[in-house]
Amino acid sequence: MNLPDSVWRWLLGGMVLLVSSWLSADEGNADEKALLTDLFPSKCHFSGQFTQTKAVAGLPVPLKSNGDFFFSCDLGLIWRTHEPFNEAILYVNSTNNFRVNEDGSLASLTGVTRYIMSNVFVKLLKGDAAYFIDEFAISQADDDASITLTPQSDFMKKGIQHIRFNKSESEDLGITLFVDVMDATGQATHVSIDTIVHYDIEGKRRAFEQCEKLYSQHTDWCQVLRSPSRVRQ
Repeated sequence: MNLPDSVWRWLLGGMVLLVSSWLSADEGNADEKALLTDLFPSKCHFSGQFTQTKAVAGLPVPLKSNGDFFFSCDLGLIWRTHEPFNEAILYVNSTNNFRVNEDGSLASLTGVTRYIMSNVFVKLLKGDAAYFIDEFAISQADDDASITLTPQSDFMKKGIQHIRFNKSESEDLGITLFVDVMDATGQATHVSIDTIVHYDIEGKRRAFEQCEKLYSQHTDWCQVLRSPSRVRQ
């Protein structure tokens, strides 16, 4: 079939525009991935300390807490608070997250903000660049030292206005990761993670064994990460 020259030019122009849009999207993703790469942990299993400060409406000073954590790409995250109260949060995946009550029993975490934060935080520690590129607009902050993530989906916007990441390194603390979250209500939370120890291990079983070493008095927490489907609440 012979098409007029004008039709061929129209088809060729459309193909050029389509290819150009694909290339532009790929370049944009590459730029966003480059911004994220330096923030992500270099290992898949590590532990450390954290400090969290949260501004709460109606309170004259922010709430401050601190504790320790263990993260494994194969298991999930244990986030244990020491002060001002004892609490442990077990983040397994987007659907299985638990709070450890004072009596040792478990309660499922619910709520949009809790779901979003557990999902975002675990994926940050895991270094899941594809997730952040799909869910957020990523840009360099005005201070040129931080990366700002702005949610793009309506669901994410229900819980978060923006997230800001920054990383520094010192001789005393090693690498410190800073996470600032502004939620949908305008409430700010600041988390700093430091004293990071990496573990050169592979596989779920070795990760489970390392978890048991770190939490020898709470090995049941490690079991929850390993087999969340067996949890009885």
